[in-house]
Amino acid sequence: MKNNVVRRAAASAAAASALAASLLTGGVANALPTGNYVAFGDSFAANPGQSDPAVPGRGGCPISVSNIGSHVARETGLELHDYSCNGTTAFMPTQPQKSLMGQVDNAIAQGSLGPATQLVTIYVGANDAMQGAVLPMPVQDDLYTTNVVAAVQKIKAANPTARVMLIGYPAFTSNDPTHYACPVNAAGFAPHIPAAGMHQFEMALQNRQERAANESGIGFVNMKNIANIDVAMCGPDGERQVSAILDTDVASYNMTNHPTFHGSAVTGTTIANVYKSTF
Repeated sequence: MKNNVVRRAAASAAAASALAASLLTGGVANALPTGNYVAFGDSFAANPGQSDPAVPGRGGCPISVSNIGSHVARETGLELHDYSCNGTTAFMPTQPQKSLMGQVDNAIAQGSLGPATQLVTIYVGANDAMQGAVLPMPVQDDLYTTNVVAAVQKIKAANPTARVMLIGYPAFTSNDPTHYACPVNAAGFAPHIPAAGMHQFEMALQNRQERAANESGIGFVNMKNIANIDVAMCGPDGERQVSAILDTDVASYNMTNHPTFHGSAVTGTTIANVYKSTF
């Protein structure tokens, strides 16, 4: 199954490569440096689950051996130091290993984040949006941005030359006026359900991430087109990049409503191509 997933990823990866330059500016690719890659984030990055082996990450949380970070490391030749953890937040109170700042502090303390670091990715925000939904949007925006900026400042203090990227989430709704979603994708049955409220929630998070990236001076990797709704939750069995909430293609993913194995490969290739474009 996973060999098939990787082969399917190659087609999407070609499109991802063409889009990489528009996602983050950079120069002509040269020989890539050696070093390490530090991944921070939530369950979209960690993605442990039922269908492949989970191993302990650097921060002590279980991570999938085929998650996004594993693909990035493989395609860049960097050594993965993965601190991602299910439930991670940027500003909502949580355990240290599940907070962005806690993950950064841990990576610095363990020596993972330092002179040898070439690439850092941050994939966080969805849990804050859900847990902090009672807060006014401007408050959420400010809290998220303030905490991401503070984390990036620590990262840059540890290594000012490291490439740092904030990773955007895939599409959960369409961009047409119905803003449909596919919460159910069962045996080829994936009805389009209007979800205007979800679309507003989704775009508020996207805008929040873009603002945080701009204010912290790092790149933002926009995944909305590469992982649009028709290749995400609404996609066909074995090919969709995001599993549905009710999804019968259980061999293709670890967690529902999260990146599939194919989706992790596509996102990993996109990040790797953006990174390569900066040299």
